[in-house]
Amino acid sequence: MKRSVYLLIIMLIVLFYLAGGIDGAIERPSMNVMKGTGMSLAYHMTAMQEIGATLGSQFTFEPFNPPLPDHLWMNAGKGEIRFLHFDKPISEADAKLVFIGEGIKGKFCAGDQPEGGKTGFVHFHSLTPAAGEKSGHGGHAGAEGYWLRHVAVSEFDMMGTHFMPGITMNFMPTPPPKC
Repeated sequence: MKRSVYLLIIMLIVLFYLAGGIDGAIERPSMNVMKGTGMSLAYHMTAMQEIGATLGSQFTFEPFNPPLPDHLWMNAGKGEIRFLHFDKPISEADAKLVFIGEGIKGKFCAGDQPEGGKTGFVHFHSLTPAAGEKSGHGGHAGAEGYWLRHVAVSEFDMMGTHFMPGITMNFMPTPPPKC
């Protein structure tokens, strides 16, 4: 597997744990010793803080103009990006992580959509919105941008859609034109 795939898997595991798992399926550590590990809560929390700081320091890339205030981006090289998507702007203290994901640079054209969208790359975001547009979702035929695949980190409702943990095939699909 590519290094970037390993990083995405590690991010998903860590973020899934931090989000509390599915309906509490992952037990939170007690104030004494984490069950079955002999690891103290203080040691565990220090490790989690370091992982957070390490991951956070990698998300400094900004691929879109204007920037998306509820996202953090990492340049994974070779036209690929990784992202963290929150439920509100990250400047707000109570912002919660709802998706992690990846993107592949390309054009807004049916022939450029990875695997025709069958693997979750169903949302296209233009590098710069077309004249008169604000969002950058989709765009004009042939627009430069990224095909994005969102992975929900928990079960939740957002934008009138119910999401379950895992790859989402229904995150704001942007059907591409034939170019």
